[in-house]
Amino acid sequence: MKKWFMGLLALPWVWTFAETKPNVLFISIDDLNDYISPLDNHPGIKTPNFERLAGRSVTFANAHCASPACHSSRVAVMTGVHPVRSGIYRNMFGAHGPRWRHESKVLEKAVVLSQHFRDHGYWSAGGGKIFHTLQWTPGDSQNDPDAWDEYRGDPLDPISADWPRPESTKIDQNQGFVGKRPLGNHYFGAAVIEQEEETYGDHLVVDWAIERMKEKRDKPLFLAVGLFRPHIPFEVSQKWFDLYPMEKVQLPKFLDNDLEDARPHGRMSWHKWVTDNKQWKHLMRGYLASISYVDHQVGRLLDGLDSSGLKGNTIIVLWTDHGFHIGEKENWEKFALWDQTTRVPLFIHAPGMSADGRKSRQPVTLTDLYPTLCDLAGLPTPVQCSGVSLVPQLRNPDKRKKSLSLTSFQFWGDSAPAHAVSDDRHRCIRYPDGFVELYDLKSDPYEFTNLAADDKYFRIKNRLLTGMPKEVAEMAKIPKISPWNRQRGHRSGQAFTHANKPFVFSFEVKPAKSNSVGVIASCGGIVNGYSIYVKEGQLRFAIRRNNRLHEIGAPVPEEDFVVLVMLEASGGMSLEINGRLQSSGDAGGLIGVVPNEGSAIGRDDLTPVGRYSPPFAYQGEVRRIAR
Repeated sequence: MKKWFMGLLALPWVWTFAETKPNVLFISIDDLNDYISPLDNHPGIKTPNFERLAGRSVTFANAHCASPACHSSRVAVMTGVHPVRSGIYRNMFGAHGPRWRHESKVLEKAVVLSQHFRDHGYWSAGGGKIFHTLQWTPGDSQNDPDAWDEYRGDPLDPISADWPRPESTKIDQNQGFVGKRPLGNHYFGAAVIEQEEETYGDHLVVDWAIERMKEKRDKPLFLAVGLFRPHIPFEVSQKWFDLYPMEKVQLPKFLDNDLEDARPHGRMSWHKWVTDNKQWKHLMRGYLASISYVDHQVGRLLDGLDSSGLKGNTIIVLWTDHGFHIGEKENWEKFALWDQTTRVPLFIHAPGMSADGRKSRQPVTLTDLYPTLCDLAGLPTPVQCSGVSLVPQLRNPDKRKKSLSLTSFQFWGDSAPAHAVSDDRHRCIRYPDGFVELYDLKSDPYEFTNLAADDKYFRIKNRLLTGMPKEVAEMAKIPKISPWNRQRGHRSGQAFTHANKPFVFSFEVKPAKSNSVGVIASCGGIVNGYSIYVKEGQLRFAIRRNNRLHEIGAPVPEEDFVVLVMLEASGGMSLEINGRLQSSGDAGGLIGVVPNEGSAIGRDDLTPVGRYSPPFAYQGEVRRIAR
């Protein structure tokens, strides 16, 4: 006890926030690289709000993602667990919920960052892309709805409905081009969205976040805001393209034959399509326009914070999930381990403590964010966390950080992951076949010259190699059985026509045996929906509204029976068996939206509405009775 108390005395920032816990504004941006003005300042870039944020925070100019892919990076940030422990090294699609808990045994019971704050007295809200999802994959999300008090829209489909497409995307994407464009439906492209930007995308998420900051509540606020641009497609309003006239757009620094002393990344065909079709400057313009668009949204968030009355007691964290290539090393997007791929913008402000306006070149991994926020808010850091607190560097940006940054990724065709580490000057990459790359980022910031074979750098190389992990987890695989697998084929897809309406459903049930269990009927999942199921001798009627579960139940008959369930306009729930009312309750209202998941009779193979784990088929016969 004495040791614990003395430790608190050594942490003055804890006492600073002791009486009133600080709020947290946690901003995540997708696919934003170091082109912004506070970092590499690409020629012509216009990011005044990132400059504004840099002036009121510490800029971590040598921060790196834990893995250069959306899913693996974001799970690492939100759980604090590095991929070398979890085995999640790259994207895995086809999820509808926190399937990462089943992809990695290590993460099965991991506490999400927002949940940790919620467990310690915070009101946690999120909106936009925090866990992995895409504009063009509705319902494919790895978000954990149970980690939030509120999530904007559907937490398992948080962004797909927000983004209209330009008129130019309605034609064949390969018309007029040489070869086949990467991806489909113009997603690898740049175009102007004709609709007013106030009606779509990140603007809507920021509108929602500003309203949350205005609200008065008796708990401190943890507010996570996920912005999707500049992720492809590079589609924003005309005014952002107008900032970058084509004749003034400059391409990134590029060296012909740059891959001669480096390991190829396997995505050179993307660059070939770009150069064959003379699209490089056009795509660069779209990326720059998208950066300025998201810069504007950051400015709106800062304005909202400043006008809310929360500014003086709010921690600000802005991070991006990984870097991004616009043709550097013949690569596009991410999925590599160079500095361009892994270096991320990271800004942190802690009221009354951070050395705002300064930069730190100390190496940072994004898994350091979880323990840092715990320290700043005076919360215990869960044992699951891999990173270290950045509080010493917030107070003194020049203070040496002992640990290296660590980024891990498993390339397609490899049987083990590759790793990259950075100190405050050098970067070293080791691939599973033993190939090594070493760069001096001070004299060679674009990583044109691999120094691994240069004897003058032998000691530096060995020191960095020694800092790489000795034992790592094998790459996680998509689990064949998980309630979070998105398996469309197991549901009928019947439309749910009772959004914002009361309903009555009735089913004739014939058990196969006296103790039959399973789902009699289901629609929706863990966010919105209903189900009728039998478990542990109880016939249950479950309603989900905005992720909140409401259940009533009664003993299940041993013989054939008819069950009738009702949700009234007031939110009242009732359960009848063989014409007699057995149980009633209150769901608090109607199911307000059409669930993403379909409906099914006699089974639930997707995400659960009630307290059961799919697949959960009923052991008997079920027939719906028309009313």
